[in-house]
Amino acid sequence: MQQGNEPLINELTLARSGVFSILNRESGNDQRWETTFSIGDRDFYVQGVAARGRPHGVDPDVLLALQTLFFEAGCPDDDTVECTAYALLKLTPMGTRGNAYSRLRDSLLRLEGVSWLMRVSRQSGGRSRGTTETSRLIDRISVRDTSLSASGEGGTIEAGAPLRVTFSRHFAQSIREGFYQILDAELLGDLKQPTARSLYRVLQAHRVGDDGSLARELPVIMAAWREATGLSGQRSNNVKRTLDGAHAHLIAAKYLRDVAYEGSGEGTRITYEFEGEVDPELVKLLTDMKVTRPVAEALVTEHPERIREVVQAMRTRLAQGFKPRSLGAATVDAVRNPEKYVAAQSPGRNDTAARSRTSGKARGEPQPVLLPLTQSESLGMIRNILKVKLGRAPHAAAVARLASLPQDAIEQLVAAAKGQGDLIEAVRAATGEAP
Repeated sequence: MQQGNEPLINELTLARSGVFSILNRESGNDQRWETTFSIGDRDFYVQGVAARGRPHGVDPDVLLALQTLFFEAGCPDDDTVECTAYALLKLTPMGTRGNAYSRLRDSLLRLEGVSWLMRVSRQSGGRSRGTTETSRLIDRISVRDTSLSASGEGGTIEAGAPLRVTFSRHFAQSIREGFYQILDAELLGDLKQPTARSLYRVLQAHRVGDDGSLARELPVIMAAWREATGLSGQRSNNVKRTLDGAHAHLIAAKYLRDVAYEGSGEGTRITYEFEGEVDPELVKLLTDMKVTRPVAEALVTEHPERIREVVQAMRTRLAQGFKPRSLGAATVDAVRNPEKYVAAQSPGRNDTAARSRTSGKARGEPQPVLLPLTQSESLGMIRNILKVKLGRAPHAAAVARLASLPQDAIEQLVAAAKGQGDLIEAVRAATGEAP
């Protein structure tokens, strides 16, 4: 199956299908579902089967951690990740204490138990023309666990025992080609809310056009977006409440520039505007190195300052006899982790700084949350998040009073915007005006 002139990216079909619910908790016994929705000019039909419940919450983070370990191990020919539960948890937001090992066991079993059929089509000449594909992620899991019952229900994985996960062949191949790295690990690290991380994955997938370019704006209809985000069965007002919380975090992290609502109920039109511009010259440098266009555009948006140096370092290594299994995947890894590829090629680089960055990642320390630094930027963020929460622009009187607030009051509102309080009530109290 082809998408434009490029092979289908399994990671995109997964995120577009709505198989993973962006809810942080199970909404019921979702073992089978069937849904139809349209995003842009694409029509989606999905049948899902989830033997142990529909994936949700931390499941996408666990899957991403598995993909990362598989890639770092050189993508073994047997399509298998071998690690410990402790090593896997270190790459997720769950931590390594408390009930993390029990949650990891449940997550792995949900991931192994899900499979789906998806048909993506368009209307042409009065007919719906498209492609139907069946998919699954994991073929086999082997873990050592402890439980009070013979069935293993409620069991927990032993932290240091061997853990083996074998991907499906198609999914393993997509990792070999570096397609999963369309996601920005630094941004995912900054997004502490699971729903925001999950919505980011869905948005990033639906942004990709047939030519591989990333849209700067994405309009969707509430009824369709509910299905695309795995919120099937939720009422419109509950869907909006769930989305609004995620929108606030994505705006604060500077992934989204704005979110606008128009209309009401099932027919509400939601328009997403994304931050960042793409330099076509930098994109071409990466596509010339066999990086697919959607991944190249994502990398240029996230790390424009790295591209030229990384590409030059890769060309030097190729001239010296370097033969990567996948040039595109190696180039993507070099942009994500320049200290592994560039430092040795550039004597003038600060090796101490590179080592510091490497050791920081090894410790798994959280990246700082991306927040505006100036008063003007802080006010802009507060106004944007207010707009999302209210579903409209805040009143002019409240906006005017915001601009006159002292710095300490603005900092308190920023904290509320980050989820440490009710922003609408905080603005009302600080300004004396209804926002």
